[in-house]
Amino acid sequence: MQIRKIKKWMEAMAWTWHQWLVLVAVMVARVAGNPSTQTDNNYQVLAGQQVWEVEDHDAMKVVAELEKEGMVDILGHSSSTPRFRVHTDSIAQVAAALTEAGLTHKLLISDLARHVAEEQRKESLEFLRGSKTESCTEESCPKPLANTYMSFEQIEYYLKELVERSQRVELVSIGKSIEGRDIWRVHIRPYEDTGEDVRRNAVWFEAGIHAREWISPATACHLLEYLVADKSLTKNLDVYMVPMANPDGYEFSRTNDRFWRKNRRINAGSSCSGVDLNRNWDESFGVGASSNPCSEVYKGTKPFSEPETEALSAEMQRVNSVDDLRLMISLHSYGQVLLYPWGSSNEIAPETPLMKRAGKRFANGAQRPYKTKYTVENIAAGMYLASGTTDDWAKAALKVPLPYTLELRDRGSNGFELPANQILPTSEEVWNGIKKLFSFINKNF
Repeated sequence: MQIRKIKKWMEAMAWTWHQWLVLVAVMVARVAGNPSTQTDNNYQVLAGQQVWEVEDHDAMKVVAELEKEGMVDILGHSSSTPRFRVHTDSIAQVAAALTEAGLTHKLLISDLARHVAEEQRKESLEFLRGSKTESCTEESCPKPLANTYMSFEQIEYYLKELVERSQRVELVSIGKSIEGRDIWRVHIRPYEDTGEDVRRNAVWFEAGIHAREWISPATACHLLEYLVADKSLTKNLDVYMVPMANPDGYEFSRTNDRFWRKNRRINAGSSCSGVDLNRNWDESFGVGASSNPCSEVYKGTKPFSEPETEALSAEMQRVNSVDDLRLMISLHSYGQVLLYPWGSSNEIAPETPLMKRAGKRFANGAQRPYKTKYTVENIAAGMYLASGTTDDWAKAALKVPLPYTLELRDRGSNGFELPANQILPTSEEVWNGIKKLFSFINKNF
């Protein structure tokens, strides 16, 4: 009886026996070589969920309100054609709300679980065809993986080995997550560090604050490789990076829910877990965010209610007290856009011309070597109002002249499920853009 059920399920997935045998072989090979790179069935919870798109310039306001109510999850950053996930039990309500607003939607994905399962199967087959020589274990993790997304455990292996092989690198835990994981901060000292206690220009990178955006921490780790190897642009710069700001959410997205966005806070009085860490910063708290714990943009009970944002903000304040933070970049996905404040209002932020000019330098640099196009946009104008974000807080509280949110590849073809074979190309183009920003800082500050 059980065998018949399994067979029917396999037939429903429309896979051949040959495809299943190949997939099993892939998984056996991967478990043998890299046990901690594995994901579990992190798609089953998505069964029945759909992805819709609305082609209308006025649609984003309607969809953003539905997101606050916990019925949809905005995926893309196009204000003209919002793309969003519709929860199974909200399909009828969302359809009615769109109809009432005079909007029609296009169905892009009819069953998200089935879609994610198929994408994971393709990724496993691609891994089998690719390089089998790279590995990352507790015994040896010489560089970030390029053919698969690393687990948080593997990221820790890599960071600890990076410290061992470079005297420029300091690794410190700046706090613990909700579930007790370390939030690691990397400090790369200037190449020409004399050891003197002097105030210098500094830059700050943050990655992985949204759990499902796997390309963000992957790119951050590869940027660390480039930064440590650099001997010119960073000779007088202090570089700080938190490559994984939301380790609990990241691991949950790997094992339980591929589209998980928030941290893993258990919200009192609600069956819905998690706080959106990028709505939890103390700047215009609540604008464009939600008070509903079931919403993907739930702001939390108060600013910095979460240990992750509390640790990040405290360390950024400390760094700014000993150095001058000139640049802050929060790595996200997706959209290929560099966003600058304000996100919480349509007012023009201080030094907007400077942010735009430096942003264009990044976009020009990031075109190489793959001709990838990044746009430079204001957050509120390019998307929708969003408060409690890292970049708005950095601009308002720390007076950082160049704070950005960088939405990495792609523009929606793969979205959060960006194939691992795009880790290196994404990292390379971003590094080329960042080099332009570093040159801008060295010349202007």
